[in-house]
Amino acid sequence: MYITYPEFDTSILAGTRSPGAIAQYTHYFRQYLAYANNFVAALEPATLLCWRSYLVNTPYITKHGPRHYSVNAINVRLSAIRSVMNEAADQGYIPQPLAQKFALIEGIKPQAMTERSNPHARVPLCPEQMRAICDAPDADSLAGTMHRAFLSTLAGSGLRVSEAVTLTEKQIEWGVDKQQRAGFVIMVTGKRTTKAEPRPLSLEAYIRIQRWLKVRPVASPFIFTGFSGRGDRGPLSTSIRPVSAWEMVRRYARQVGIDHVKPHDFRRFVGTQLAERDIRLAQKALGHKNMQTTQLYAPDELARGITDNLY
Repeated sequence: MYITYPEFDTSILAGTRSPGAIAQYTHYFRQYLAYANNFVAALEPATLLCWRSYLVNTPYITKHGPRHYSVNAINVRLSAIRSVMNEAADQGYIPQPLAQKFALIEGIKPQAMTERSNPHARVPLCPEQMRAICDAPDADSLAGTMHRAFLSTLAGSGLRVSEAVTLTEKQIEWGVDKQQRAGFVIMVTGKRTTKAEPRPLSLEAYIRIQRWLKVRPVASPFIFTGFSGRGDRGPLSTSIRPVSAWEMVRRYARQVGIDHVKPHDFRRFVGTQLAERDIRLAQKALGHKNMQTTQLYAPDELARGITDNLY
């Protein structure tokens, strides 16, 4: 027998997550409510278990035909629902024991779905390849100048694509750290924070951003603005969309002979390069709260000679 509790939505997350994260959670929560068919059923942990099975077994339709959700796509949806239920319990909408039952529902194990693994999910990039991609756009065209600035920002900051496309000049700061090292940072509100935190920005990326802003024919609070027509035609004052960023990255990567590159591969590049020097640098640069997340960027083989000259 169902028990009725006050209805709530993802607005209860305000102040606990970034606006971008809340938007993502809202999308997933609506999917879950649509599956449950009514709010009362959605508050039954058994419904989330059934949704998990549904996501595993039921394909969704794309313009390229039916596709199955990946392990990660399923797990982020389950995590979103668990987070909403946990916050609902903290605010008194549902009892804590009920939220704990939701918390006990585990995600999908990658080992159990090896057939769903995408061989191109991660494309490791070396510095030479990254240099080739970032220098591929035509520096003499208006669109190419913006593309160079955007690619260099991804490669010189480790920002998520959602953070990069909406970047503003006000977020960029110059400063000196405690070790008297000077440089640029980008103030970013992370996925699980409401307070802006610094992320690195390379000098090259900053210079390319300034070159773009100097020649851009429209004013906008956003740095990376696009065009309504092909090439340089129809400059816009609105920020580029994430899908445009994906197309840009893939276009120039293919131009230099590298397939399946995604914006997140730029973030992985930054994380991997920094983790080889000091994993704590990678954690800070990427804004990870949990070191276990950063461990994914650490080298997966033993470096030779690392114990030479220890004493």
